[in-house]
Amino acid sequence: MISREFRSEKILWFAIASYVIVMGVLVVLRHYQFQTQAWDLGLYTQTLWNTLQGRIMQNSIEEIPQNLAVHMNPVMFLLVPLYALFPTPYALLILQTLIIALGSWPLYLLSRYILQEKFLSLVIAISYLLYPGTQWVNWFDFHPIAFLPTFFFAGVYCALQNRWRWAILFLALAASTKEDAILLVAVAGLWFALSQWRWRTGISIFSVSIVYFLISVLIIMPWLGGGLLRVDRYANLGNSPAEIAQTFLFHPLRVLETITETQKLLYVFWLLAPLLFLPLLGKWAILLFIPGVLENILTYYPAQFSGEAQYDAMVIPGIFLATIYGTRTLVKRFPLRYTTIGYAILCAGIVSFLVRAPLSPKFLSYNAELFKSNIHQKAYLAMIRKVPPNVSVTAHTNLVPHLANRKYVYMLGYEPFMPDYVLADGADYFGFGSPEAFQNHIQRYADSGQYTAEILDERYYILKKITAPAVR
Repeated sequence: MISREFRSEKILWFAIASYVIVMGVLVVLRHYQFQTQAWDLGLYTQTLWNTLQGRIMQNSIEEIPQNLAVHMNPVMFLLVPLYALFPTPYALLILQTLIIALGSWPLYLLSRYILQEKFLSLVIAISYLLYPGTQWVNWFDFHPIAFLPTFFFAGVYCALQNRWRWAILFLALAASTKEDAILLVAVAGLWFALSQWRWRTGISIFSVSIVYFLISVLIIMPWLGGGLLRVDRYANLGNSPAEIAQTFLFHPLRVLETITETQKLLYVFWLLAPLLFLPLLGKWAILLFIPGVLENILTYYPAQFSGEAQYDAMVIPGIFLATIYGTRTLVKRFPLRYTTIGYAILCAGIVSFLVRAPLSPKFLSYNAELFKSNIHQKAYLAMIRKVPPNVSVTAHTNLVPHLANRKYVYMLGYEPFMPDYVLADGADYFGFGSPEAFQNHIQRYADSGQYTAEILDERYYILKKITAPAVR
């Protein structure tokens, strides 16, 4: 028995290490090949760099210069020492990969505690690493909410073990990753009260989380100049939380039409299919993934229900915990062996991985340029090397993360003033409505008489303000 347990843990740690190595190499290559974005690697990189310079949690990329005004993610403060030691976006990408991968360990412990079965627990933990949503959260730049599943799994496991100091620490860390993550922790309190019959503890977690959420969105974020800015993504239901609530009460058909659009139904299907729809049997644990799913299917913003961005980080914790409880329900109702269910989940996970995950051979074959040196990447690298530190610069979204260690950096087309340097790819019109709009924007700089121009390969423009310092 001890040997079997040791073997399961050894396999899991091998899977974790393999994931970290493979995904770590790929996200590093993705950044090296200029495929990361101003939103969001660039803004978080600049936020940490500015914090080290005394401009606490500030950046020049978001619509509000204070990051905590846009998203309540105080976990960022814990990353400042890391960025002081390794002031590069690569450090954030590698750290994110490591923390995401480590989430499979508390998930394994949680499953083993609930199911009392090692093989199935191992399968569930490995399924988390294979899960397309997990990999897409990791793949798409850097976001503090990517830490949520790992902290949540650890918090729930410690709570079930009555290790409350650790449980409170991990749940607090989970809530600190983003303002909507606070609501997941609040729902976890309700789940704990309803499923574990620990009413005082569960209601306490719920109450403290709701108070923290209200203080964050009604006091701290507005005081910093922001608030729930992303509520505009739900304008199809109303222009404010109050109007959205009224739509739910008085126009339920509009809500139903919103969540039953074909693309959103497919999104929900691919959330559940890799886990054989077992989360639907999770009883009270279903509560834990409903907030994240609703958040993503009530909006008209396509990225949230694409399944290929960071937004699934809100869904993953609940959907895997519900899978554990759904499996237990299935075994109680039908004469199935845990081993049989385990192999079925593993097969479903592998198929889903091959069809939808960014680490699948199919997807990587479409992104073969990650592994090749190309003229485009070399030109971008030459451009950023011509920009001295501590000057203001505006550039295409893919260049911004490489230029973010400075006070002022902007995405081209969104700069509020004429900066010291302008970097532009003449064939990249991202952020502009048309090639003409892009050309007009660049022409404005040329007509100002304030810039000298350098052109690389008849395509890449480096505009330098006459008064700006030159690169040394």
